[in-house]
Amino acid sequence: MLRKLIAKFRGFYYQLILAREAPNRIASGIAIGIFIAWSPLLGIHTILCILLAFIFKASKTASILGSLLCNPLTIPFILFIDYEVGILICNLLKINYTHMILSDFKNVDLLKTGMEVFVPALIGSVVLGIVSAVPAYFLSKIYFTKIFNEQKNLS
Repeated sequence: MLRKLIAKFRGFYYQLILAREAPNRIASGIAIGIFIAWSPLLGIHTILCILLAFIFKASKTASILGSLLCNPLTIPFILFIDYEVGILICNLLKINYTHMILSDFKNVDLLKTGMEVFVPALIGSVVLGIVSAVPAYFLSKIYFTKIFNEQKNLS
């Protein structure tokens, strides 16, 4: 499983290098992918990455590469951290998310329990996504600018 993940990562990385897109487009794509990787919306990460990359005119390949942060090895940790950060934020801001969202679903216990976990995880994922996507943008822009400048100097 780890070998497949590394092979997939390498494939996307080499596609980025060979495509020679602008470093800011690649950096935007990576930032989008990392932002989406924190999302608890498992199963639609790739669709969200491609959609947001299209909207923001970023590299679709780079966005998928960034979303590989969320993989079978990291999913449990990401979801746990999302939830804990979401609960912390709700408590700090004194947000009663269960009353706001679940007022219509009081008779459906399973849905209520699911939403009590999903809403804080979603809130936490937005915060963690922003906190990790911003530095990822700047670091990847610097990295790919350097790589492409070195390639120009060699040719």
